[in-house]
Amino acid sequence: MSKRANPAAVGAFVLAALALVVVGIVVLGGLQLFKKEWPFVMFFEGSLTGLDEGSPVVIRGVKIGTVSRIRLFATQPGHEPLIGVYVNIDPSLLPKGGEVHGEKRDLAIADLIKQGLRAQLQTQSLLTGQLLVYLDFFPNNPAVFARRDPTVQEIPTIPTTLARLQARLEALLDTIGKVNLNELTVAMTEALRSTRALVNSPEVKSAIVSANETLKSADVALKNADHVIKGLDTKIDTLSAQADATLGDVRRLIGDVQKTVARLDAQIEPLSASIQGAGDSARQTLRSVDKAVDGDSPLGYELVRALRDVADAARSLKALADYLERHPDSLLRGKGGPESK
Repeated sequence: MSKRANPAAVGAFVLAALALVVVGIVVLGGLQLFKKEWPFVMFFEGSLTGLDEGSPVVIRGVKIGTVSRIRLFATQPGHEPLIGVYVNIDPSLLPKGGEVHGEKRDLAIADLIKQGLRAQLQTQSLLTGQLLVYLDFFPNNPAVFARRDPTVQEIPTIPTTLARLQARLEALLDTIGKVNLNELTVAMTEALRSTRALVNSPEVKSAIVSANETLKSADVALKNADHVIKGLDTKIDTLSAQADATLGDVRRLIGDVQKTVARLDAQIEPLSASIQGAGDSARQTLRSVDKAVDGDSPLGYELVRALRDVADAARSLKALADYLERHPDSLLRGKGGPESK
């Protein structure tokens, strides 16, 4: 008879197996099963060769999601079909950080789109030709929405650099294609004929001959100018030597003048002293005369009295002159004559 299994051992084994499964999921899956991602759609034109499901979605070099599926949308006749690229993005890796839930998600993405968030295809590897979805801010590019799938929020796209270059080349080729090559060829032929006729015309030949003569005259003038310049150099050297000699004479003259001035200075000092001594003697003489004629001195008293006598004699002479002027005949008859009575 077989032994019955222990329920506790079976339960422990089952729990251990479940724990191993959970650990394996965590280790091998990196918690990808529990990570919440946001779906978005982007619409591109042209070929998407090299972009597959699972291709990375990066923003400035940081991987934030992957491509989930690619779908082709029909358009109006005459237009290229649109290709919808559906991606899943980790919201915690979006700019500004932090996970947004519910209705705030649409508002957060709309705010990023207003700031210039755009999607663009770029080459992931030049060797394999694989593409990736590149997100970045291009505020100068307007947001253009295709609005072909309203169930998923759309991120506007911009063409790649290669696509824009290709569009410009196509526009240039279209412009060239619109040019009438026959008219252009005829115009160029006429222009060449006119140029040939102008070059072979007598006027142009005469102008070329005149220009040649003018160049020869200019050459002769330059040679003459060279000779004149050389002669001027010689004269300038002579004038420079004469100027140096003149400067030497001027320097010697200045030296002689300085010596003469020095001798005059030596003679002026004694002369100045003599003049100063004569002035002192004259001042002393004047002081002596002033003292001599002073009224308090005897000489001064005598001089004053002599001056008074001279003044009295002068008054007497004046009175006599007045009398003789009134009586001129008094010199003959005398002062006591009959008419004087």
